[in-house]
Amino acid sequence: MKGLQPPTATLYDIVVRGDAADIRLAPTAYAAYVAARAGTDKISMQRKAHLERYFREFCEHNPHRLTDEKFKKEQTFATAHGKVAVWAFKAWQWRLYGSILTVAGKRTFVGTRVDDSKKQNKANKTLLKLAADDIARLIEFQSKGK
Repeated sequence: MKGLQPPTATLYDIVVRGDAADIRLAPTAYAAYVAARAGTDKISMQRKAHLERYFREFCEHNPHRLTDEKFKKEQTFATAHGKVAVWAFKAWQWRLYGSILTVAGKRTFVGTRVDDSKKQNKANKTLLKLAADDIARLIEFQSKGK
């Protein structure tokens, strides 16, 4: 349809704001993140602490100093709007998939998909592709380099 604007990540919730970057989450990813932080069992508490530390590191330093065990470029996908690199924050059987974009003039990790039932170290290929598709639809991705 002509005239429809692509969605924008500026409407996504900012979960961490830093000097070097922000982290924004799409609505479903945000809901999964809130649920992950709400648990009071040992693994949920460890996950919460690790995610907070990883997110803060990403947002306060450019380049970040996170290892591949914490934040990793998983795969690049060809889409109708260009190649999308999908990254993952990883903590205790929980993965947040998204990309690094410029949103409102600032370097931003935009998370769109969550795998909250990781039983192995391999990334979920279906969720990776869905995250790439989510990112490719965003105005911030489509307008990069223009």
